[in-house]
Amino acid sequence: MKKVLLVVVVLLATVVSNAQKVTVTKTLKAFEQAYQNKDYSAVKELLAPEFSVGYGDPSSNDFYFKVIFKAFPDLDSLQEGKSVVVKGETHTAVRFFFKGKEAKDSEIVFNKDNKMLYVSFFDSLYKVDRNAEVKKVASIPFEMIGGGIALKIKLNNADKEFLMKFDTGADGMALNPDSAYKAGVVVTNKKSASVVGGSQQVEYSANNTIRIGNQTLTHQGLVIFPRSDEFDGLFGANLLRNFITEVNFDTKTINLYNFGKFVYEGKAKPLFFDYKIGLPVVKMNLTFADKKTVEGDFTFDTGAGYNLIAYGPFNHEFNLEESLKPDYTSTNFSLGHQTKIVGGTIPNIAINGNDFKNVTIALQEYQEDNQKWASADGSLGIELIKRFNFTIDLVHKTLYLEPNKNYNTAFSFFLSGLELSFDNQNNLIVKKILKANNEDLKKVTIGAKVIQIGDFEAKDLLHSENIQKLKNNKESIDVILEQNSQSLLITLKKK
Repeated sequence: MKKVLLVVVVLLATVVSNAQKVTVTKTLKAFEQAYQNKDYSAVKELLAPEFSVGYGDPSSNDFYFKVIFKAFPDLDSLQEGKSVVVKGETHTAVRFFFKGKEAKDSEIVFNKDNKMLYVSFFDSLYKVDRNAEVKKVASIPFEMIGGGIALKIKLNNADKEFLMKFDTGADGMALNPDSAYKAGVVVTNKKSASVVGGSQQVEYSANNTIRIGNQTLTHQGLVIFPRSDEFDGLFGANLLRNFITEVNFDTKTINLYNFGKFVYEGKAKPLFFDYKIGLPVVKMNLTFADKKTVEGDFTFDTGAGYNLIAYGPFNHEFNLEESLKPDYTSTNFSLGHQTKIVGGTIPNIAINGNDFKNVTIALQEYQEDNQKWASADGSLGIELIKRFNFTIDLVHKTLYLEPNKNYNTAFSFFLSGLELSFDNQNNLIVKKILKANNEDLKKVTIGAKVIQIGDFEAKDLLHSENIQKLKNNKESIDVILEQNSQSLLITLKKK
């Protein structure tokens, strides 16, 4: 008797569930009415959590719908066509009838709960076709210059090529004043630009044209800012918003693909990122020497010249400086904005199943009067990123990190005012000089080859325990270098 009763209850629950389930037709009718009323709050109830327009983030749906409502005449009706179920998703043909305008054919795709996932007509307004066959459209060579990805582009009607840093941490393009002049850039207004540590007012120019490889990108905005390095400027989202972008450090190429049904052919598992701030943001775990482990949201930033930096608010929230033994202090520069940082080595950084041991990170100082500038917890920089060939698919908010030949390269480390780094042949090289007040360090040039430090030959320092012994040493240390084909002996003095 109990068994029969149980079966009846299950059947009844199923009937009730099916009765309560909203059909595609009902969702479309509700969407038609909400669109006619230009009522985004009513539209929002019909959307799946992952619904997006083009390459936009779900958090921006309000913005996109208001733009679309404004761009088109009033909606007369929405006509439903045939539906096909593919892998649990319902693809329904529809036709938008606007007053005084020709009809627009579209496909609306629904999830298993008949919530809307995307509208192909809306995507097309942003040059996105999720059903298109994906093909490579360009292959752009690049160099590594000053630790950055350097590639050449042409701007507007200028004949000269401009050397640009490819910076995934930039939501647009920036040029120095001299390059902007040579490119015929016309300033249209001023804008506030976000930088590490805050924001600043910059000159802005609309409707510029980028020519890269065989591709032309029109209606590109840019900002003008003072810059003193070897680059004419930087750009990032300009590529990410128009192409599936693959960066291959082994072949030194950036491959561009059209958006569509992208099938990744590598071995890396997908890493889904957040795009609320207009930059790819990934989750990472940091483990400190005192066993403190924190998870944070970090921008994927090829323009940042370090392994990882934790911003001031995140540093303050988890009191990270208390857990970090400092190796150096320095200043971070971002579009001319300066913030103090402290650097040190932590036992582990983890991202999407990849663990890296004994990594030097930077912590930005916390400023009580500037608490809320950061839209992420920090940024993941080029020194760690370049250990992967990576692919970013902005439409599907997916990043693929494929380990490359740099994956197991030893990390750089800091010792008494020097940043030392191993190259691809495991030669130990002077990468940066932080303390110029040491007279011996004034004799050293960037790129000098380190032969021996104290009792350790350079190859011995591939083992982190030997580096730690040097750091723990309280006495001055003699260093033998090879510089300009000559040997040089200097002394690193401890405080």
